[in-house]
Amino acid sequence: MRYVTLTLGIIAIMLVTIINFYPEKIQDFIDEHFNHEEFIIAKANEYYLESNYSYVKNFTDDVSNKQELINYIYYVINTGSDYANGSCTKEYTNCINDLKNIADDEDTLTIINNFVHPYNSFKTISFTYSNKGDFALSIEHVYSKEEITEINYIVDNKIKDLITDNMSTKDKIKIIHDFIIDNTKYDTLKTENISDTTYKSNTAYGVLIQGYGICSGYSDTMAIFLDKLGINNYKISNDTHIWNLIYVNGKWVHLDATWDDPVSEFNENRDTYFLITYNDLVKLNDDTHSFDKNIYKEAY
Repeated sequence: MRYVTLTLGIIAIMLVTIINFYPEKIQDFIDEHFNHEEFIIAKANEYYLESNYSYVKNFTDDVSNKQELINYIYYVINTGSDYANGSCTKEYTNCINDLKNIADDEDTLTIINNFVHPYNSFKTISFTYSNKGDFALSIEHVYSKEEITEINYIVDNKIKDLITDNMSTKDKIKIIHDFIIDNTKYDTLKTENISDTTYKSNTAYGVLIQGYGICSGYSDTMAIFLDKLGINNYKISNDTHIWNLIYVNGKWVHLDATWDDPVSEFNENRDTYFLITYNDLVKLNDDTHSFDKNIYKEAY
């Protein structure tokens, strides 16, 4: 019995010594084997976009810097997931501070929505995190499953009725452009009072089901049609306006169905903003199509 007691005492002394001299390694061992949260990896839905851009790229590994953090958030939103989590590397010591700053930066989060399919865009997004560098995203989406079903029914049937395989890409876009502006009224109620909920005009549901839209509704509708047709695009915006940027015949060009409706004095023939270059956009000098060139590098 004395031998056993002595042995246990020696072991206890050794453990205390190890803990005192190697606290970080002990904590790493505990975190790895006992405190590690089971990660829920975002799984892409059918509206996930493979495209990567100058501002954001799909990223799925452990995060090691702020740009990768933004890219991972973009990836999760792009998948259409309601919830997912991730982890920062141990070397990325500023991870949680950067995450807090991004969570508080409404502009950055809103911009990310421009690069995903409208159906995967978020209405609200919240973050949780731990001091270990683990974090999670909870997302509420703009479009409900029922709205998506109704919108897709119209989009699929219009493409079937209006588009043929032998049409050029430009002709396909023109037909959709004309269909949208011919069947949509600009929602002045919401522009006069942003809280007005008479129509869901800020979405494609308002445009295609209710017949009323504002710029976000026009641009969402165009993006949904473009994605159905396999045409690379994303939305481009500033503080007051949003429109579409489209890759056609090897170059990026601008399309603004809202202002082609028309709703402004700058529209000369309802095609003023149809697939125009950056230089042509600048020449219009309309004061509403400025954008951050550090974000939308494809746009000029």
